[in-house]
Amino acid sequence: MSTSKFETNDMSAHLEVIRANADLMSAAIRTGDSSTIIAACPDWDLSQLAEHTGWVHRWATDALINSRAPDRETDFGPSTDDDLAVWIVDGATALINAIRATKPDAPTWHPFSLEQQVWVWARRQALETAMHRWDAQTAIGVQAMLDPELSSEGIQEYFEMGLPRVLSRAEVDPPASSLHVHCTDVDGEWLVWGDKGEYRMLPVHDKGDAAIRGPAANIWLLLMGRLDRSKLDVVGDASAAAAWLDLPNW
Repeated sequence: MSTSKFETNDMSAHLEVIRANADLMSAAIRTGDSSTIIAACPDWDLSQLAEHTGWVHRWATDALINSRAPDRETDFGPSTDDDLAVWIVDGATALINAIRATKPDAPTWHPFSLEQQVWVWARRQALETAMHRWDAQTAIGVQAMLDPELSSEGIQEYFEMGLPRVLSRAEVDPPASSLHVHCTDVDGEWLVWGDKGEYRMLPVHDKGDAAIRGPAANIWLLLMGRLDRSKLDVVGDASAAAAWLDLPNW
């Protein structure tokens, strides 16, 4: 298997993603209609999407620096005088600087079911920023692309961190069936299944009751609730595939 440019022991590629996608979101804010509704988040318009993304950047920066959950009373949102196109870049810059000032395995706090280390924030914020940049560009009619290797990272994060969170929040057991997921353009294969009510996942090539195959970006968009499954190759037991793909979005 080839080596990805996204490594947990070197966060530089993730930081480049945060920077590039924050800049692209800033451009979308400058050129787009702020009232444009975001299809994947229909309760938000473009301005609210930007405010959410910038809020998350600042919240994550606070958590990373202080190694604890941010105070609930802290307001990480923009002021009425802020230019959102500038504000989104400023928040991303502060986040990048905070991550760059430490090491991937340095201890920190985050609310996810992985080791409490800085690399988790670097990956999470790279993926968060890229996906919401895609949302913003798609909403204003700009052709939006997602890097295949980054998308494979997104799939990995979803299966190791996002899906367990979904199951816990919904208070449901994982499907008893198994699902094999296979990227066709970059490295990336996973098998997920339920074992006596427990969620199991391995990043392996193995046969499942059902399988989905396709470009990494399309698979990631599907798992994140932004693409219809008809755009991918779904084989095997259709009900088994549906049991996994119809779970609540992360």
